[in-house]
Amino acid sequence: MRDLDIDMFYDKEKEEYYCIRCQYTGSEEDVLEKNEMARFRYRRMLDRITNFDDE
Repeated sequence: MRDLDIDMFYDKEKEEYYCIRCQYTGSEEDVLEKNEMARFRYRRMLDRITNFDDE
């Protein structure tokens, strides 16, 4: 899912997006939904977290 936005191509005849690295195909709405899910899941991946208190 993290690479979804990198390797996506659009097929005009089928009107869908597809991935060159895996078997994924989907509509624009589906691709945007998956990208939003990836952003939510990995939003803090590059942050250094030093405070673990729930303040």
